[in-house]
Amino acid sequence: MIILKKRMALYARSALTLLKIAFVKLFNVRSFFSPPAQDFSLTTKISAHDNGKITLGARIHTKRNVVFEADGGALEIGSGCFFNNGCMVVAKERVQIGSYSSFGPNVLIYDHDHVIDEGSIHDSGFATAPVVIGNNVWIGAGCVILRGTVIGDDCVVGAGSVVKGVYEPGTVVIQKRAETLRSRGAQGKETEKEVDVANG
Repeated sequence: MIILKKRMALYARSALTLLKIAFVKLFNVRSFFSPPAQDFSLTTKISAHDNGKITLGARIHTKRNVVFEADGGALEIGSGCFFNNGCMVVAKERVQIGSYSSFGPNVLIYDHDHVIDEGSIHDSGFATAPVVIGNNVWIGAGCVILRGTVIGDDCVVGAGSVVKGVYEPGTVVIQKRAETLRSRGAQGKETEKEVDVANG
């Protein structure tokens, strides 16, 4: 009985995903490309605007509140990728993700950031550079991937990391940071220790 219920839920989710893909395609005929075989949460948001383009491989699995947005750029995601709750991928120039890569909860991927040198930040525009993530990559919970980042095949990025740069295939990225501890009160003694950021 339990197996039957799980199977029925899978069929229902597959049918609803197919409807979602058809709906997005209807309003984005020239900017959204996806095979019907997907496993999207109902809360997954897919948006292509300002000449943006989204191309998806097959069998992509998303959990709740995942966002794929092509804001004038090109977003390409390979087959078999997994996105946990709260992931967001936004492309103003180009974000390319290989096949069978997995992303923990609340991973943010941006190929742009604000220009902050002078004037109003709100109206300053954006600096962009492509983000490329390879095949079979694991990105831990809460990571932020910034513009211009290239992550090679088979890399692992530990939870909570903020990465920008080029990482060779097979690299394990674990960022460390200091944690400050002190007792309450005016005479509190302050100590500092280094904390490893474990994989999420």
